[in-house]
Amino acid sequence: MIDTAATIRDALNVGLNLEALDLARDARSGPADSAEARYLAALASARMGAIGEAEKALAEIDREALGSGPLAVEVWSLAGRIAKERFAAMRDRSSAVAREFAHTSVENYERAHALDGSAYAAVNAATMAMLAGDTTLAQRLAQQALAAPEAANDYWHHATAGEALLVLGRIDEARARYAEAFRLAGPRFGDIASMRRQLALIGSDAARALAQELPPPQVIAFSGHMIDHPARPSPRFPPDLEPQVSQALRERVASFGPSIGYAQAACGADILFLEAMQEAGMQTQIVLPFPVPDFIESSVSFAGDAWVRRFERVVAGATRVIVATEEGFLGDDVLFEHAANLIQGMAYLRAAELATHPLMLTVLERDGSHIVGGTAATARNWTRQGGRLDNIDIASLRGVRPSQPDVTHAKRADTDATRAAPRRLLRSLLFADVSGFSKMPEQYAPRFAELFLGTCKRIVDSLGHPPAHANTLGDGIFMVFDLPTHAAEFALRLQQQIGQFDWPALGLAPETGVRIALHTGPLFRIYDPVTARQTFYGTHVNRAARLEPVVQPQSIFVTEEFAASLIAEEQVRFACDYIGTMPLAKRFGDARLYRLRAAERD
Repeated sequence: MIDTAATIRDALNVGLNLEALDLARDARSGPADSAEARYLAALASARMGAIGEAEKALAEIDREALGSGPLAVEVWSLAGRIAKERFAAMRDRSSAVAREFAHTSVENYERAHALDGSAYAAVNAATMAMLAGDTTLAQRLAQQALAAPEAANDYWHHATAGEALLVLGRIDEARARYAEAFRLAGPRFGDIASMRRQLALIGSDAARALAQELPPPQVIAFSGHMIDHPARPSPRFPPDLEPQVSQALRERVASFGPSIGYAQAACGADILFLEAMQEAGMQTQIVLPFPVPDFIESSVSFAGDAWVRRFERVVAGATRVIVATEEGFLGDDVLFEHAANLIQGMAYLRAAELATHPLMLTVLERDGSHIVGGTAATARNWTRQGGRLDNIDIASLRGVRPSQPDVTHAKRADTDATRAAPRRLLRSLLFADVSGFSKMPEQYAPRFAELFLGTCKRIVDSLGHPPAHANTLGDGIFMVFDLPTHAAEFALRLQQQIGQFDWPALGLAPETGVRIALHTGPLFRIYDPVTARQTFYGTHVNRAARLEPVVQPQSIFVTEEFAASLIAEEQVRFACDYIGTMPLAKRFGDARLYRLRAAERD
């Protein structure tokens, strides 16, 4: 017999939160339904940021009937965590509602601690009691956390002790504990970020000072010029300048300390940066605009076989390689722009996960031309968003005045301007449908169409930037937008307005909701002789379509490509929370997914 709970826990342990949630839901609707299945569904939901769903799943468990076993400890601890997150989300933490969340969190963590005596539950209860203003209770719980058994080489135990000592006001001892936790954690940057978030929740001057003992890694978005093509009319990055650029990059990387880098891998500055990072033992994420053979041909091989071998080494040594478009180059320079956007957005997303801010490092001739996807254009977009920029001025290294612009494009050495390749456009796609629509009784179809399609039309009419293409079929919607922000705005408005429908009046269950999928990628725009209008084709349409069936009801799921492109474009109105990796429908591969929401305003 398959151990369903063990299978779900295995999925959670490797970050497959969506798969775990689906397995838990299947278990709850079948013979494997149990308190553990409900708990695991709640845990998966909490890890994906769906706190409301987590609360619902947890509310179905009779906690008093759980006894005193490990599951009871897990359930009470998760209840404490959910209340803590509700408190943390409150704008006014001094309000009666916020205090009630804090007290609920304390009570739940205390129940967990009473069952297993763990320092984890005790210190969380202590912190929440302190934030609720109950200093006496906070100090008693902090003492209990310190009295719990600990492992000398476990960084979590040191972090827990540091937090308890902070509650007790023993700041010097807390500082030593946090420093040891940081030393033992090593490259476990996600766990260090969790420690920093807990200190940020406490928010005191002492907590902010202690956070300095837990410095986050430097997340770097890199962009730099290629080695000059032999046909370049004036030197910008001549081959004999390589030693100086390489040394400058090594010195800069060394000054950053532990780092995570995002870059393409063209000959020249990209590869030199990746080599410097990898030789220093740092994580590197390589984003290629299209498959390796085409990239080598367009952006590496002209510089010689030695550069091709160096390219192969940095790719082999990368932490992760992302191929933004699985299809060929076809001469479409917009693919370089897409890769540049992904590098910027991925750096912002990763930095947010690690509770820090990213940096862009460039090897740039500041007075050079701004070409599609080029280093100068990328740096300009980064600074437009308010990002920090650190530049190695290649003109200064040459010791001469800036070079003249040439006809090459970003990361592409091909100077053949006569090719007539098909042109792709960078666009954002939306697929949406209504969960459970197939179960709707026939007599409600006209009313449904009036409400659902009418709502979609009103939202479109209210936008300052309507979709470039739209199509509907039954409850399904397909739209193409020029920019990610345009697609995100429509999606959030649709989710909000559809959420107000009286679904039982249409013969559907109350939990019915719209499922929305968003993706960004290069598309062909063609004329459709059947409909006599322009439409969009390409593999990325298929990818977006395969995402929509796996979206959870009442949710907006977006691919990593969309999330990165959106955040690279704008970081004020929208936020994307990472929820895990999941197989797409019809065996269309796996995708790293995010949940789209409106950004919180200060």
